[in-house]
Amino acid sequence: MSVSDTRDSDATPAPTISSEVTLKIDAIDRVHNPDPEEFRQEYVYKRRPAIITGLMDDWPAMGRWDLDYFSKHFGDMEVHANLQDLDSQLILGRIGKFRPMRLSELLAGIESNDNPRQAQYLRAYPVHRMLEHHPGLKDDYELPSLAPNWADIRFAAQPAKVTRNPASLFGLWLARKLLNRGSDKDAPITTVSSRLAAVMFVGSKGTITPFHSDGMQTTAYLSQVLGRKRCYFVSPEQYKCLYPRAFRRQFGMAQVDYRRPALDRHPRFRRVVVEETILHPGETLYVPNGYWHAIEALDTSISYSHQVVNEDNALDWLRCIPERFIAELYFKFKGGLYNVTGAKDWDDWS
Repeated sequence: MSVSDTRDSDATPAPTISSEVTLKIDAIDRVHNPDPEEFRQEYVYKRRPAIITGLMDDWPAMGRWDLDYFSKHFGDMEVHANLQDLDSQLILGRIGKFRPMRLSELLAGIESNDNPRQAQYLRAYPVHRMLEHHPGLKDDYELPSLAPNWADIRFAAQPAKVTRNPASLFGLWLARKLLNRGSDKDAPITTVSSRLAAVMFVGSKGTITPFHSDGMQTTAYLSQVLGRKRCYFVSPEQYKCLYPRAFRRQFGMAQVDYRRPALDRHPRFRRVVVEETILHPGETLYVPNGYWHAIEALDTSISYSHQVVNEDNALDWLRCIPERFIAELYFKFKGGLYNVTGAKDWDDWS
């Protein structure tokens, strides 16, 4: 498995992150059509992010997905549009407002957006809802499978790493049972997408998802179809520098605005080391569990993403289940969790 050279970034806008932090440019490996076992050893089990090229070369989506395609097939869907004010504080769950509208209205706004201080976003919309609306969407893409995914209920979940710890063995067995209730059985693609927590992102230039880590300690693929995205990464052991909100394992949201940090309130942010890369169309970003990341669109953008649970993070995922109930009670007591998706509710999974 070879690591490709970094790209020429002469035409790429300068990073927007605060100059107070240590920033490593083009710091994420690019690998082309890696051997699955080598990829697992070098990136999955070592929990290293990577950009993978070659996985999307045969996707019909690369020639189909644009704003016109989504307007034609999904324009009458009711969504929650994230209308982002880029001059406001950039903290996940608080960036801009959500407003219900038809997707066609949002797409028209994305196409005509010429205000650099505003951005419009369909953020993390459940793909299984889109498949129910237009089943032909399933023919446009494939599910990356470099990392084993126990949440993909079409296949049996077999652990690749052996452990003799009885508690770990029991935990892995329980996680497989909870995740893989339909193993080796045919399953509708809508059900598979729901179990994978597959989501779609469609937005104008400038859209931002501030620093966060994916909930339930899952790993993620982000496949870029249209436009470029700048990605910032902070390793798990630096999480205190990002001042996460309560229950960071469940709802991993940093309280620091990475562009304009309030260093009097968040002085540890100065110590953080950030890795940066640009994700291009046709490339897939692999985000290990626990990695904090912020993503901003450099162009009008369309991305597909889904979550991964396997023997590497299944025990972490399992431990999160009881914590999640406590976290939900906590946020209800605090007045609710801000909506950060394009769906009606925080969790719109069937």
